[in-house]
Amino acid sequence: MTRDYSYFHAGIEEVPTTSSKLASSSRFLNHAGLRDWLTLHLLRRNGSDLPIPSDPTMGLAQALSEMRTPERMQALIDHEKSVNPAFREWVEEAWLSPLTEEDFAKFPKGSFGGEYYKYITEHGIALNFGWANTPPASDWEFIQKRNGQIHDFEHLMTGGQFNSLGEILPYVVRLSNPHTHLTPEVATEFSLIYIFGGSRLIFRSFLHYPETWPTVLAMLRQGLAIGQASDPIMMMRYEDALHLSIPEARELLGYREAKDVDSSEMDRIFTEQVKGFSVFD
Repeated sequence: MTRDYSYFHAGIEEVPTTSSKLASSSRFLNHAGLRDWLTLHLLRRNGSDLPIPSDPTMGLAQALSEMRTPERMQALIDHEKSVNPAFREWVEEAWLSPLTEEDFAKFPKGSFGGEYYKYITEHGIALNFGWANTPPASDWEFIQKRNGQIHDFEHLMTGGQFNSLGEILPYVVRLSNPHTHLTPEVATEFSLIYIFGGSRLIFRSFLHYPETWPTVLAMLRQGLAIGQASDPIMMMRYEDALHLSIPEARELLGYREAKDVDSSEMDRIFTEQVKGFSVFD
């Protein structure tokens, strides 16, 4: 059946252009690398030939970097500093953690720091702290370095497990928390990596792994609740809470509405370690 959609097309106007390439009012649509990244990573299935953790480094991070000028980022940050004293204090202190893997080995088992140490040793994860502890050349570089240091902390605090599907929870928290504590434009700019990175996982769950969707919905609900109820996540001094249990650390830091979400079984389907049910099998 062919449907007539002309009713919905009223008011569409063709805008003439002399450009020999795609041109629009959107800096995102205009970036060919970002368009290619979105097409591939929103629509593809998961597979061992292209490991999921590599996705953001396969064109997304590069595209966002190319679309941001140092002048634009500093102007946004300067404006936020002028209206947000807590943000200004945090940025101007520019504190980066000096902790090493050996430092984390000293925390009690089951503590926040102990659980982090268990994760990095069992999975052979290299700390971001070495790169991040070199002096930042700008406010924006400091923010990026600190985000790199604390991302895995956010997994433990939000309740998102250290697997590909569990990545959705801290991503969604970061899509709601900055907009609760920062002005809209700077909050959006800081969250671009999370809207694109999170969407790729959400799209693939819905399109290709329907059994995982209820778990994703639960993480979406919880992530939004955590982000809107919690203190500014990016500015937290996580290192002050590493000796505490996970619930105690959440309370001290200002995480609210957080609880652990078990995504391990659904992640095995999502990462195609096991095959989900299909009526076409």
